Amino acid sequence: MVVSQSVRRVAILPNLSIGQLGRAGSIPTASAATLTEALGGNSGNVAYVDGLVASLAGSHMITWGTPPELVRANADIIVVACANQLGDHVDLSGWADRLAAFGLPVVLVGLGAQASEIGHHLELKAGTRAALDVVAALSGGAPAMLVRGAYTADVLARHGYASTVIGCPSLFLSPTRDLGARIAARVAAGIGSRPAIAAGHHHYHDMAPEHGLIAAVDRDDGCYVVQHPEAMIALARSDPTDTESAPFALLVERLLPDLTLPEVREWGRRRAFVFTDSQSWMSFLRRYDYAIGPRFHGVALAIQAERPGVVLHVDSRTQEMAQTMAIPSLPFEAVPTSDLRDVVARAWTAEAGIRFDTRRAALATVFCAALRDHRIAVGPRLAALCTRA
Repeated sequence: MVVSQSVRRVAILPNLSIGQLGRAGSIPTASAATLTEALGGNSGNVAYVDGLVASLAGSHMITWGTPPELVRANADIIVVACANQLGDHVDLSGWADRLAAFGLPVVLVGLGAQASEIGHHLELKAGTRAALDVVAALSGGAPAMLVRGAYTADVLARHGYASTVIGCPSLFLSPTRDLGARIAARVAAGIGSRPAIAAGHHHYHDMAPEHGLIAAVDRDDGCYVVQHPEAMIALARSDPTDTESAPFALLVERLLPDLTLPEVREWGRRRAFVFTDSQSWMSFLRRYDYAIGPRFHGVALAIQAERPGVVLHVDSRTQEMAQTMAIPSLPFEAVPTSDLRDVVARAWTAEAGIRFDTRRAALATVFCAALRDHRIAVGPRLAALCTRA
């Protein structure tokens, strides 16, 4: 006789606190600094956290400061919404201590390596290895490190850790199975000219590609959707109190050098936007015809909203995610100055649409299997995308 095991109660650990800020009613009046902190430093974080929540049949949020006894009383497993936690820039010793204190099985979802390029040799800090050791020890043999792509999996393997590639949970925000085919058909019918630019930032060594994207915003009645850093979010908020600092002065100098400070504020009011939840972001992007830029999630959410997009990759993170999820991409420095629409149209052929849908279904299936291995109930949205139920 086979005894079925019960579904586990799931606690999600995100890396942002925008939910708390929203419940306090403070998002509309928050300063750029407060909003940036609540977004975990990058508004793209809401995309994969929302995608993760939508992929599960039930969950609740905790924080790193939630008392361990309270976590254990209300959850059987912890799912951590991850980003670029593997790299020379990160020491996860605090994670190691806290996850050990929680004392529950842990699944890391969307974990990624950050390097200048794919193939770069990454050494993990001792604290990061300690955190991964805790996760591995508590896993019970089920896949506990669900990563963004093959490069991240290779980094982990070289340090002795097994992982499973699932891409990013933002890939599963839309319930539409033939998303790629629909986008390709839209492109074949002729796409309009209005771009949604997934804005980069003002710290690039060579600003020419970003200036070209900004020119397209003005020329073709587009939008400039920002994610990071704080000065860029201040541009979208266009509050004078956020635009009088030295960092914002540097933004003016490097990003919009031909405009005065008042003109930059006015440009931001008309063209720049920042979003604090994925559904509003996706709805907004449907007003435009295509997306392009160096921010992965700015492009990925347009695709989830049935608009064609191309990622202009700037490092291993954006390139790996685009490759894993069959999203068209080009090097940032290769972006042309005048024919952005043609770049997108050439990328989204019928074959590209099929490739995207096939890869998405395969990754959804792997993700479903990994969750079920942990006795985590799969949400209907994710289940509908799997190649098998």
